[in-house]
Amino acid sequence: MKNTIKTIIICCLTVFYFSCEESLDEINIDPNTFPTADDAQILSSSLGFLGYIIDTDLNYSDSFVWSQYYTWGIGVAIGNSERYVQQAGDNDGYWQRAYANSLADLDYIDKNSSSAAYRGVSKVLKAYIFQGLVDHFGDIPFTEALSGAIADGSNLAPSYDSAQSTIYPALVTMLDDALSELDAAVDGDIGTDDFIYNGDLSKWIKFANSLKLRVLMRTSEVSSPSAAVQNLISNGTFIETVDDMPSMNYSGASGDQNPMFARAEFGVGMFYFASNGTLNELESLNDPRDQVFYNVATSGTSVGAIRGIDQGTIDDEPFTATDTDYSLASDYAYGSNNPVILMSPWEVWFLRSEADARYGTGDDETNAFATAIDLNFTYMGLDAASYISSLGYSSSASLDDRLDLIGVQKWISLNGTQEDEGWIEARRFDRPTSRLFTEGIWQTPPLSVLPAGEFPSAWLYPQTERSLNPNAPSQRSITDNIFWDN
Repeated sequence: MKNTIKTIIICCLTVFYFSCEESLDEINIDPNTFPTADDAQILSSSLGFLGYIIDTDLNYSDSFVWSQYYTWGIGVAIGNSERYVQQAGDNDGYWQRAYANSLADLDYIDKNSSSAAYRGVSKVLKAYIFQGLVDHFGDIPFTEALSGAIADGSNLAPSYDSAQSTIYPALVTMLDDALSELDAAVDGDIGTDDFIYNGDLSKWIKFANSLKLRVLMRTSEVSSPSAAVQNLISNGTFIETVDDMPSMNYSGASGDQNPMFARAEFGVGMFYFASNGTLNELESLNDPRDQVFYNVATSGTSVGAIRGIDQGTIDDEPFTATDTDYSLASDYAYGSNNPVILMSPWEVWFLRSEADARYGTGDDETNAFATAIDLNFTYMGLDAASYISSLGYSSSASLDDRLDLIGVQKWISLNGTQEDEGWIEARRFDRPTSRLFTEGIWQTPPLSVLPAGEFPSAWLYPQTERSLNPNAPSQRSITDNIFWDN
């Protein structure tokens, strides 16, 4: 018995000794695992989520159909997006990945990195993501959005800010701050963990200026950013060529596939058909890009030709038809190794053409318009010379006519690469003086829950946000306009 007691005492003293000498925090450290992540790891994590956000949550979502590039095809029962029905739960994933994953990582870098390069890059990407959130939902959490951590105040119910008076002006300031950081940064601070530019800071500066131009021009129908735009064009460098284009590349191998492709193939695959909303406009312009956006039919009555259907009319097609009787997305638009494009040079040149047309920036609007189309054609392997001439763009035409030309050509050029941005810009260019899309080009699906000629202009707030955040506003309608949508 005495020996047993002695043994117990020795064991207790041993435990006590070690507990005094070392804390459990020090003992329970896995030597093979880093306790914290560095800038490179956090940036790459954020970009991984961002690629999915852009090409799956945004491009391959309701915008895929609402842009009228595609319409519901054979394979599954016609979906809500084709009927202009959206449920709040549809947007839970986008909201979470944007805020809790990508933005949270970027904000951590912005607040904690000792590198001006990393801070500058994080600010550019934060502005990019926040603009996307506004352009779909309107007012969103911004000022208090990323303050859930204990060190940031543990605010799990952030208030909502005004998209017009608070967030959009703050995005301009955020990009100005990013440019200051990037100007002061040291080349080589960022490397291969930057999946977009591999650490080329001069290109990040071009991206920041181009994104700032997008933010400013998006408000052009409700306010005049003339002075800011003129100053930016006079002093900034911009995305001008494909070499400048911010994009993320994928090898196509398993685990490294384009997010849209991987998501679709995980389900039923690509089943969307070419929409006649787009094809009719391309045919009226004798536009050869239809052969690049879509595959030709390989069976049925239209073998070797592009064959689409009117928006939302798949139920009217013969039940014996197969998907090969129609035109689906081509490899240009849908492929395992396709890049995710954040902003294309043709988008930027269209912005510069519009800016000169509206505000007289000193750019040659006619040349900028032609350059935008030429870059898009060249990216597709086409020659644009005769097509550009046929459009007859002239700076002597009325502003409305010029804006209509820019709006249609921009919408066409974003097909296959930036479908969500195509939907966003179509809403902006569908101005009261032109009604390009609601009364001219777009088609009302027969099963639409909206009246003829009325189309979605916003997304519903996510169900999880409205359930968990007492400061979330009342639910909106999908026909509510974002503040810049006149």
